[in-house]
Amino acid sequence: MKNEKLETPPPGWFALDVMKTGDGRKWDWVALMVDTHPDELKHCLCHCAKLYVHPDDYQPVAGRVAREAFVRVPGKHRNADAAWDAIQSIISPGH
Repeated sequence: MKNEKLETPPPGWFALDVMKTGDGRKWDWVALMVDTHPDELKHCLCHCAKLYVHPDDYQPVAGRVAREAFVRVPGKHRNADAAWDAIQSIISPGH
């Protein structure tokens, strides 16, 4: 399993978190996104996203794999809240 790096979020994917890219001094952000609803991650084999599931709840089903990608958040954002709002406005236009 390898995390992809994408410029735009795939349709229907969900954002789990945002984080700074590079050396951390710039205002560039990426979002960790998955193709599975966050409530269902506990049933999927995943690499990074499993860190967002309580260890007692993580029970992956054989053959069920969640795809993950780091997606660039367009624009410059001063903090995580602004980057989160930006990615949410892209994946949920009515948000």
